[in-house]
Amino acid sequence: MLNSRPFRLAVWVLLLLLIALVGSRVPFLFRPLGMVMSAVFVPVVLSGLLYYWLSPVVKYLCRLRLPQSLAIVIVYGVILGALGVLIATTGTPLERQLTSMVNNAPRLMEILRLRLLALEENEWIVRLFGPEALALDGLADQVTALVSSLLATLGQNITHLIGMTTTVLTLLFLVPFILFYMLLDGEKLAPALVDYLLPARLHVEGKKILREMDRALSQYIQGQAVICIVVGILAFVGFLVIGMEYALLLAVVVAITNVVPYVGPIVGTIPVLIVGLVQSPSMAWLGLIVMLVVQQLESLVLSPRIMSKKLGSHPVVILFVMLIAGSLFGFWGIFLAVPTFAVLKVTIAHLYSLFLLYLHP
Repeated sequence: MLNSRPFRLAVWVLLLLLIALVGSRVPFLFRPLGMVMSAVFVPVVLSGLLYYWLSPVVKYLCRLRLPQSLAIVIVYGVILGALGVLIATTGTPLERQLTSMVNNAPRLMEILRLRLLALEENEWIVRLFGPEALALDGLADQVTALVSSLLATLGQNITHLIGMTTTVLTLLFLVPFILFYMLLDGEKLAPALVDYLLPARLHVEGKKILREMDRALSQYIQGQAVICIVVGILAFVGFLVIGMEYALLLAVVVAITNVVPYVGPIVGTIPVLIVGLVQSPSMAWLGLIVMLVVQQLESLVLSPRIMSKKLGSHPVVILFVMLIAGSLFGFWGIFLAVPTFAVLKVTIAHLYSLFLLYLHP
């Protein structure tokens, strides 16, 4: 019994729980480890994402009989060139639009407040909601105060980020270094773990499960990246067509928030409506139409074609995940909750299969 697998597993679980208990009671013992983990976490996660985006390109170049190291160097060169072109073409306009929005925040908020107050005189709006239900005077002040606070926070965060030179330089050094070895030896890591952790009779099945897990993660990460980029481009073109101000900045926001299913498109639409309403009520309607068209294209065309394997979850599950993550980690918890949940869902499902295989060969 003492040598049985369930018993050994229970011992390991109890040991981990004991370590966690000691860490909660005597936190200073694990503080150095926590500092190391926090310093390593972001570079490793970024390197992992880039690995899944770039590994197909490296594999393609290797199929052309190029040495793997040379293929990685070529990919790095192409990325540096593409980043240079991207920064040269969009960096200055994006910075100019962001600076203009932050500097003109008081004037923009006053215009927004007047636009909201003008809705009280709109006969169609009054008939739809009723004069008592609107109470737009207080609503206008609340909305403008909220947006002003967000813009002020944005400006402070931008200043703070610019000052984090050491952190940025560390990432610029560590991420390419870690990514290089991931691209060079990434395919050898999973088989090595299987050979080390599992008995010989389970090696074939274990490697098969890990290959399926790797393929599922790759499909999700690559698919989401492509969809967000295409959605951002479509939104940018739509905003240019209707003549909306801050088109590039809004398109970047739409692309980033699109990472979060269900709620992300709604969050991305809010700044579009605010900027459109500042220009004119008709521009707000046009911006809403652009967002609806882009989201329909994403739901009906892009996702079915690009995402070769769905990782769908019920909307209620998504909302619960976002609420829990938001209560624990704030804004970044809400933003990263769904992508992290989707990746963990695939990982845990396949690791559970591997665990069952280990217990019952």
